Amino acid sequence: MSIFNKTTIVAVATSKLAAGVGIIRLSGPKAIEVTEVLAPSFKNEKNRFLHYCELIHNDEVLDKVMVVKFKAPHSFTGEDVVEIQCHGSTAVLNKVTDVLLSFEGVAPAGRGEFSKRAFLNGKMDLTEAEGLCDLITAETDQQRKQALKQLDGALGNKFEHWREQIMHLLAHVEASLDFPDEELEIMEQANLKDKVENLINEFDMAISQKAGQRLREGFSIAIIGKPNAGKSTLTNLLTGKQTAIVSEIAGTTRDVVQAHLDIAGFPVVLQDTAGIRETTDEIEAEGVKRSYKSAKMADLLLLVVDSAEINNIDEELLKQLQPGKSIILSSKSDINQTVNIPNSLQYNDNQYKIMDVNLTDDKSLDKVFPELETMLKALFKDTEDGAFLTRKRHTNAVIEAKGHLVNALALYNNPAAAYSLADLLAQDLRDCSAKIGEITGKTDVEDLLDLVFSTFCIGK
Repeated sequence: MSIFNKTTIVAVATSKLAAGVGIIRLSGPKAIEVTEVLAPSFKNEKNRFLHYCELIHNDEVLDKVMVVKFKAPHSFTGEDVVEIQCHGSTAVLNKVTDVLLSFEGVAPAGRGEFSKRAFLNGKMDLTEAEGLCDLITAETDQQRKQALKQLDGALGNKFEHWREQIMHLLAHVEASLDFPDEELEIMEQANLKDKVENLINEFDMAISQKAGQRLREGFSIAIIGKPNAGKSTLTNLLTGKQTAIVSEIAGTTRDVVQAHLDIAGFPVVLQDTAGIRETTDEIEAEGVKRSYKSAKMADLLLLVVDSAEINNIDEELLKQLQPGKSIILSSKSDINQTVNIPNSLQYNDNQYKIMDVNLTDDKSLDKVFPELETMLKALFKDTEDGAFLTRKRHTNAVIEAKGHLVNALALYNNPAAAYSLADLLAQDLRDCSAKIGEITGKTDVEDLLDLVFSTFCIGK
């Protein structure tokens, strides 16, 4: 399947910042040959064993290195691969790379080209390649876990299972073409209608689950409330730094201020919003509008209320709360020592929780973080197997695939309207299978490859 039979690529696979060790990777037909020219002692050394060598060019020692070779097809790319462990200075890495590039048939690798070759040589599917990219860029522990599951094939296996079911149905439909007078009976024996409906339901469930993309991009937590309720102070306490401007002047925050957090391994985008109130100020009004938008789009909500006003929360603010995804924080408890929580705001599992916090004491938040962790885990609980859609291209493809199944079901339910029921059903099932196969790269995806692999770093 490889289209890279002639070119050998080379790139630094580690950071180009000074370090104890830097790795240069080669892949292609000349990978082993050019390494042996620079390191004669490397000739005839064992495959997949690390060897100590001197790299020599024009009678000059370039560096003293450790080298390992992986002969095709037993390598990451499926081609001959060599990894050279140099001393990690910029000077050494640049010099060795330049010398390697001086050989005929050796070229610098593009972004993600090693992984692209691995895909084209059948070493991984597209979802596994994307999982690898996510693993490289993971910033939190949950991102790491999810990326490993996807790299291990959790998502690709799900799509392949769907495609196998579709192809099984297609086989029955095509078999009915040989017996046009019995096509409905043959399809009924295959339980085609029930199986298509089940697939549509599975597609709908996958589309509705947003946890995959959230885990890559960050779960959003919006902090809302009236002006001067303590939202910006809370933001600074949660982030542990001066993220937002804090002032006694009401309406200081005019726009949504974002900060990134790691809560129990979940990536979080914290949003400090403008205080919500009636205003004639055009700029502040735009800020209020954005606050409502943030509240509507957020995965979780923190409503900050001055404890002195706990019995008189604005109805418009209460309307923003999402059942099971909201916490009311009664702030300024250091000023208002006695806080009587009204019965109407008592905690309800299906509504929201109310907590008393002292925003002058960061230890007061010790009880807030566990509650946020619980809520984040609840958002993520149905997808712990890692088999969820992590990119918009996945979602869009499944939506299109579902459309073909919906068409097929409509034809089946109204066969009299179709000139050739089996032919039309077969085409819808083929189109559905092709769209699912596009996600993993089982079908023609040449236009997608540059898009997918351009997100990788050079050297991977």
